[in-house]
Parts: sequence; structure tokens; C-alpha cells
Amino acid sequence: MPQENSNSQPWDIWSAECYGQTVAPFVAALTDTIQEWLNPQPTDEILDIGCGEGALTAKLATNVKRIVGVDASANMITAFQHTYPHVLSRVVDCRFLGREKDLTSAGFDKVFSNAAMHWILRDAATRTDIMRACFAALKPGGVIVSESGGLGNVAEVHAALIGELIHRGVTPERAREVSPWWFPSLEMMKALVEEAGFKWIRGEVELRQTKLTEVEGGGIKGWVQLFGANFLEELKSDSEREEAVKNVVEALEGVGRRQHDGGFSINYIRLRFEAQKPV
Repeated sequence: MPQENSNSQPWDIWSAECYGQTVAPFVAALTDTIQEWLNPQPTDEILDIGCGEGALTAKLATNVKRIVGVDASANMITAFQHTYPHVLSRVVDCRFLGREKDLTSAGFDKVFSNAAMHWILRDAATRTDIMRACFAALKPGGVIVSESGGLGNVAEVHAALIGELIHRGVTPERAREVSPWWFPSLEMMKALVEEAGFKWIRGEVELRQTKLTEVEGGGIKGWVQLFGANFLEELKSDSEREEAVKNVVEALEGVGRRQHDGGFSINYIRLRFEAQKPV
């Protein structure tokens, strides 16, 4: 989940209903592979980084000894605690996970993250510290298992948003700078993980063409409005933002609209990895 806006001020764009039901219910649903990699066991104590509204965290909780969900969004954690009061969760800006001493004192068997690291690792100044905090959270021999966006993730939407800002007078450098995402190559992620002290076990990159929702407020327009909020905030007025969304959606029509059923798909690139803290 995003940690801050382009002006470095706390900014919570998230709504559990919008994210989990209207725009992106597939995020928690399309997790069979990463759950297999995590391989939750009854004795496991797990730290879930970027847990969002908790749908996947709560599912995992039924199979493990303990799981703690953390997320920067107070909105998401409020919804999490309301829906799953039996599962531990709290607000944590994961860029500064190392400050949470009770979470980073070698108490977990596994650190887990799904669809969050590309937000959390966006800030290059804290990137290494985050991975070191994950290392510190684990018991000797513990593992980190993560799935997030890799190089080229949602490239068509990413490029359309940057292009729209440039069209409206934003410099290319600034348009790239306001992107809230970091989509690394597998090699770059491996280097970051190993620098923190982990032993790399495995990693892979997968193209997952993902069909968007077709409900009111969802689809490609809802996706752009929610996930592209940092880009749109660069514009000066609501009317300009609305026009920008319309233009981005129109630009994507010939790219993502499915000819066979009229649905809309985005090219998600999923980067998965597993690494171990040495015994």
C-alpha cells in the first residue's frame, strides 16, 4: 500500500470496499501460487507486510499459530479490525518497519507479503532498511516469501498515465517521479534481498493477464482512479483530473479491451521470491 504522496505528507487513498470489492478483489483471490510457496504450517508465526483489509491474512490465520498483519493505511486496518477482530493487525508505515522493535526481534518463522512490496519499496532511501527489518523479524532459518509487481507490471497503464501528465505540461522527469511504484527486475530484487543478508532460494516472473471487474465504480476507470491517484494528484483541479482519467481510459481501449467478451484486462507482471535467513 502507498506510504505517502508526492509531497511526503501522509495520504490515505484506500477504502476497503473500493479496493477489496469494487476495483481489485482479484488481488486477494489470485494467490494460489504464493500461498503454495508460503506453505503455512500449524506452528508458523508469520508477519504479513502490506496486509490491506486483511482478507488473505485472515485466510492464512486459520492454518497457522499466529499471524500479524501490518499496513500503512489506517483506513484498511480499521476495516481489517472490524471484519477480523480475532486476527492481530496494526498500522505500520513499513518503510520504517525497523522502528517496530517487537516485530523485528527475531520472533517470526516467516515474513509474507502479497501485492505490496512495489508500493513499500518505492522510496530508494528506505529500500535497504526495509529488507533488513524483514531479516531482523525472522528467527534463524526463517524465510521471506513475497509476490509483487515486477519490471513491466501494468506497463500500458503506467505509460498512459505518464503520457497524460506530459501532455498536460508536467515534465517527463516529474511525471516519472510521482509514480508510487517500484517494479524491479528479478535480478534487482535478488541483489536487494541478498544485500540484507538473505540466502536466495528461488524466484520467478509471471505474466498474468488479469480481467478487471465490471461493477459500477470498477473496471479500468475505477482502476485508474484508485491506483493512479498519485499521478492524478499532480493536476490542479477535479475537472482536469476527470478529463485525464477519461483520456487514459480511451487510450487503453485498444490495448486491454477483450474482443471475445468485451471485458478489460491488464498485463500484470508478478515477481515472486523466497529467501532464507541463515541458521
